[in-house]
Amino acid sequence: MSVETWIDEFVRQNPLGTQASRVVQVLNSQPRFASYATARDLADRAGVNISTVTRTAQGLGFSGWSHLQLELRNRYLGGLGASEVLTEHADSAGDPVQSAFQQDADNIALAARTVDVETIRAVADTIRRSGRTLIIASGSFLAPGIVLAHMASFMRIDIACDGTGGTVRVNQILKLGPGDCLLVVNVWRLPREILEATRLAKDRGATICVITDRRSTPLAAAGDHVVVVPSEGSSLFPSMAAALTTAHAIAAEIAASDTEGVRAALAECEDAWHRLDLMEDQPIRDRPAP
Repeated sequence: MSVETWIDEFVRQNPLGTQASRVVQVLNSQPRFASYATARDLADRAGVNISTVTRTAQGLGFSGWSHLQLELRNRYLGGLGASEVLTEHADSAGDPVQSAFQQDADNIALAARTVDVETIRAVADTIRRSGRTLIIASGSFLAPGIVLAHMASFMRIDIACDGTGGTVRVNQILKLGPGDCLLVVNVWRLPREILEATRLAKDRGATICVITDRRSTPLAAAGDHVVVVPSEGSSLFPSMAAALTTAHAIAAEIAASDTEGVRAALAECEDAWHRLDLMEDQPIRDRPAP
């Protein structure tokens, strides 16, 4: 779905006044400009005041311009192919290594301002209470899921990742039912298999949690809890920095909800590490006898 079609659908559902329509016209006709413009720049281009930009965003169902702009930019970039994304960033000034660090830092800062904290708490509570949690994603987008599954496993959460797809993924989805959780991580473009697997898990009664970069993704329609994060990279690949931070936040919330239980689980892990002599820096006195 193009930016123009997406905005037109919002406007059909949320009729706007004359001044707001001028803002929408800029969003439609100049999505690249609007994706990076400040509220002041957008207001000047539309010939309105800043408060009109804010009211327009709220009229479209967002809390303000920063939330609408995040959705707009991610949808604009999501409509580009990998080579087009690379071209989009080709004129960026500065060293590519430094740019990558700066973009990730910017994404995390933006997420801190825009992510719904209560939704993250709801995701953590769902995972903690679920009988089983399965995480699915495609390619590098599985990275936050791998991190979260590893950390949650320390806390005796029954959680696993699946990045295989095909019949293997189907077998994993078919193990889910009421009382279980499916966590989907997806940014940029949405693979059809991920969407259909999510719908299958929903039909089986699992609670669906989604980490994505677009509130308007088809995944959101199936999601019970949807966390929207920025994902713009500095080159041709999306940045997973904000999604990874979200994974850390979910794990931290799970740990905080049962401090004593987590301590006991971690103590068991430490004992097992010592018994198996896993760590290079393990004290000599704690190593098992030969």
